[in-house]
Amino acid sequence: MKIYTKTGDQGQTDLMQRRVTKADLHISVNGSIDEAMASVLMAKQEITDSSVLSDLDRIHGYLFDSAHEIALDDEEKRLIQAEYTTWVETKIDELQSRLPVLKNFIRLDRTKAAAALNMVRVTIRRAERELILLNNEKPLNSDLLALFNRLSDYFFVLGRTFNRTDEDPSVRTS
Repeated sequence: MKIYTKTGDQGQTDLMQRRVTKADLHISVNGSIDEAMASVLMAKQEITDSSVLSDLDRIHGYLFDSAHEIALDDEEKRLIQAEYTTWVETKIDELQSRLPVLKNFIRLDRTKAAAALNMVRVTIRRAERELILLNNEKPLNSDLLALFNRLSDYFFVLGRTFNRTDEDPSVRTS
């Protein structure tokens, strides 16, 4: 079976239930979510902590569900639930309880893991901005919007956790 179909050669693609232009905002949003998922998978290459890896896999699933919901483009078919955001908030609180109080702006660049997690954070933020643009056209699931807002916080706090270099064996620093 060939990988190419030629059905998109004229700038059209499928949005689950209908054909749209490849410039459609739904496609743009899902492209950003796809980049976020790829960024999560790249960040995993710099982390050995099995608990964090499991959490990243779960978040990858949340992102996949988010893209699916956007592609469905049907307010009757909501995949993202408030429980997703609640779980992320719990993880943020757990991570933050082990970190010193943040008193100034920081750069997440002391380890490869921290830098990779920061890339996930900024990719999530871009996807969130595009979600807001789409929401301005047609109201989206408020749980979806909340999830993306919280995910950027999660990746910032996780990045802070991995920005430490105090002989943490779960962080690959070279």
